[in-house]
Amino acid sequence: MVELMVAMVAGLILVAAVTALFATVLRANSTAMKVSRLNQEVQAITDMMARDIQRAGFDASAATATRLVSGALPSPFYFNAATDLLDETVTGSKIYRCIRVRYDDNGNGVLNNSASSSFETLIYSYSTASKGIKLATGATAACNGGSLVSTDDTIEITSLTYNLLSSSQASGARAIQLNISGRYKDNTALTLNLQRDIKLRNDGY
Repeated sequence: MVELMVAMVAGLILVAAVTALFATVLRANSTAMKVSRLNQEVQAITDMMARDIQRAGFDASAATATRLVSGALPSPFYFNAATDLLDETVTGSKIYRCIRVRYDDNGNGVLNNSASSSFETLIYSYSTASKGIKLATGATAACNGGSLVSTDDTIEITSLTYNLLSSSQASGARAIQLNISGRYKDNTALTLNLQRDIKLRNDGY
């Protein structure tokens, strides 16, 4: 009887140890999956914004005489940091939560903003209420308007800022620095911060 009880206790201890190990492995695997999903989602959002920002200023008619003649009006797609970087975080900081870009999506040299042609004005902004990034399109697009670019309700974006890199202005090829942070809703200790410098490829008209 004593030997049987000792064997049962030893067995229970072994089962408890195996169960604890199994639970630890499951938690580690769950955390790894969440980190991977968070990274994938934030990277996807960043890539989407970067593609549009890189295209800012593209004008299929930029090389025509009307665009290049001295004193001519600039391209309607030109990115003007003074007016296209919006919602400054702190007055004078030159760090913004909203950016407007325009590019000649249909290649006709005219700024179009209708469903029948193309929406060539886009605004990306950070929504503190929705904890996400919103995209608004069209001539009346405004910061914090439009729809969320991500419908993943397990992840939230905690911050998004843009600023024009001063060093890029000196070199003649401007670049926007994008900073974005996100986290898992049910485990706020799982966070991700990304920073990307995005060159304006069509800069100069």
